[in-house]
Amino acid sequence: MRERSATEWSREEFGRVQLGDVRRQRRLIEMGASAARRPSGKVSVVFGRDAEREGAYDFLENPEVKPEAVAASIFGATVERARDRPSIFVAVDGSALTLTDIDRKKGFGPVGSANRPVRGLRVMSAYAVDEEGVPLGLVDQAYWSRPETARMTRAQTIARNRKRKFEEKETSRFVEAARRASERLTSLGVSVCIVIDREGDNRDILQGLNALEKSAFIVRSSWNRRTTVDEESLGIREALERAPVLGTYAIELARTGSRAARQATLEVRARSVELKFKYRSPEKPSGKLSLCAIRVREITPGVAAPLEWLLYTNLPVTTATEARRIVDSYRARWRIEEFHRSWKSGACNVEDGQLRSVPAMVKWATILATVATRIERLKYLSRNKPELPATVELSALEMEALKICHKDRLGKRAPKLPDIPTIADACQWIAELGGHMRLKSSGPPGSVTIARGLERLSYYTHALSLFRDKNTAR
Repeated sequence: MRERSATEWSREEFGRVQLGDVRRQRRLIEMGASAARRPSGKVSVVFGRDAEREGAYDFLENPEVKPEAVAASIFGATVERARDRPSIFVAVDGSALTLTDIDRKKGFGPVGSANRPVRGLRVMSAYAVDEEGVPLGLVDQAYWSRPETARMTRAQTIARNRKRKFEEKETSRFVEAARRASERLTSLGVSVCIVIDREGDNRDILQGLNALEKSAFIVRSSWNRRTTVDEESLGIREALERAPVLGTYAIELARTGSRAARQATLEVRARSVELKFKYRSPEKPSGKLSLCAIRVREITPGVAAPLEWLLYTNLPVTTATEARRIVDSYRARWRIEEFHRSWKSGACNVEDGQLRSVPAMVKWATILATVATRIERLKYLSRNKPELPATVELSALEMEALKICHKDRLGKRAPKLPDIPTIADACQWIAELGGHMRLKSSGPPGSVTIARGLERLSYYTHALSLFRDKNTAR
């Protein structure tokens, strides 16, 4: 892999953009590079010079610069990274951006419940991950503002939703994102598996995903739906209790805010089922769908809150190897959770944005989403492919500046550093610039310290570049 500076990375992400003017494309590449060096939700923080800041605001508020064109470029970059890979997982998930709109003049809509009236944008993202778990980037993303709605009781809401077509509901956006992502990737001949969490356990979503001709899917169950086993009507959970154990596997669970890292032993059962749907509406008949159901249960001794997943898939699961692949495929969905954390509250803080219109906010959020993917990729590679050379993500000048900073921090204790450090060492040094403490209790570097470290590294790299240019000019 060749070395890349922030500008080269930005050119890879945004170089395909079609904005009708080469100067706009050049501005977008410069903005992407600046956001990669100094991630922040506020434009005024990312762009320190008055001219850069004014140019960024002009670009974002320019009606001739379409958000769809900016997004299309990063989707194309993700598809290109997926080329020559045999299969890709696409995690689809919805989220909300809570944004400042005190006077209600920016076009944002409600994103909270009636008891928590906050405003912002809804977003549906499709995030591509390769077979080894490495984040590749966004392959689809859509934003929308919810319309203002009158206060209704729960009964009134249910009655209204029964009359609405699936295409008019927000849940349809799961299927639309999956369809667009699948079309982009399968055009390369890549095998695609769509992965959705519990929100996907909806009869219309399941049927919509099953209708995608070239993609498989895995959805985590939220309901104990009914099926028939030996002419007996049972819930899915009860039906799986009667299925034989296909395999037992050990997986590593990362640390979270409420859970320590541990090795979990999982038991997997699976069987083919026919799900029964009741529509409770005279316009819609009852429906059925044949799938495979998988129960994943943790059997680690002494665990107070063991894991348990109930999954649906249209893939065959009859052997231990096939069952293990489903487990690993579902775990790929965690990458989008980490992406959301880095994008919203970890590194990029996109919700701090205070732009004046929906199109401007969408363009800025799209740029920051791409930066969040870069940070997550660096974090994942440092943890799971630690022996890779740092040149896969850093330029030679960035590495030189990083090594100078690392030697200066260690002082006389500094050992002789390699010409090209590993990605794990480089990421650790970057995180230490961002405040990470090299302690056993600290765990590996996370998105926040990596983002802060990248920002500080950019200052040192820029200073080193100016020094080199000045000496060359003499």
